[in-house]
Amino acid sequence: LKAGWIERCRCRSMAPAGGSSSGSDTEGEMSTDAEDRRVPLVPVHAAAGTVIRGVWHFLQRPKLWIKIACPILVTLATTIASMSLLFGLVCRPQADALHGIGWPSWIAWITSVLIVLVEVALANLIIMLVLFGQVQSQIFREVLEERGILAKLKEHHGVDYLFEQNCLRDVGHSIRFLLARLPLLVLTLPLQIVPGAGQVAWVLLNGWLYTWELEAEFLVMFRELYSCNDQWKFVKSQIVGFSTFGGLAMLLELIPFVGPWLFFATNACGAAFLAEEMYRRAAAATELQTVPSGRAASAPKVP
Repeated sequence: LKAGWIERCRCRSMAPAGGSSSGSDTEGEMSTDAEDRRVPLVPVHAAAGTVIRGVWHFLQRPKLWIKIACPILVTLATTIASMSLLFGLVCRPQADALHGIGWPSWIAWITSVLIVLVEVALANLIIMLVLFGQVQSQIFREVLEERGILAKLKEHHGVDYLFEQNCLRDVGHSIRFLLARLPLLVLTLPLQIVPGAGQVAWVLLNGWLYTWELEAEFLVMFRELYSCNDQWKFVKSQIVGFSTFGGLAMLLELIPFVGPWLFFATNACGAAFLAEEMYRRAAAATELQTVPSGRAASAPKVP
């Protein structure tokens, strides 16, 4: 599927010119493709708003609720087990350690409880990504399909299909990003000793990578960015929006029980709205850039 799509796009963009006019059109198309890769920045308020829109969208779509039935049952068991284990064996030693370095007892206990909640969330994160990462991908695609973005991408690229969903590929995708996210999650974990501000800083520093994980498949469909290096260049250009979305999304998923149950799914909806936001901003910017030179027809249209 990937090879076929690349070949179609390559043939379309490299079609021989039949005359001076066709040569001008081909040159214009190639110029537009170069311009089209510069996506306007998604501001903080827009990125944060897509998280809220994702929650509202999910709550209004009962057909999506059935997709989280199995994750709820599994994470209910793992959350109870991990909370019992960590609060029983780790919470007091952590509080004593913080008190031993001079922290007031009440602050040490509050911080220790917050750290345990983060540790529980990390355990749930690993389980959810490995076992149910494909659920997020399914929800993400369904929202894009409903919003008409997938159809517009097919039309823009001149293809009849985009990547088909594949369970094994989704699991592999989740494991690869898990291996990338875990070191950063662990390295920034000491921030948790600062109550409040530490938790906010932790999710912001880790949020951009979570957003990348959710948007990786869309970046292939949207910009044909197949390699990690190409995708990283795009992510770096949108780092503020990615950090904002991912930070808020992770903060919601840190809430015990409801986080891995509800917000795990709503964040997939929110990621689809963020993808739509990037698509529409790119479409509008490309249309404005091409109108003066008479090439507006080559830009993806915004309804």
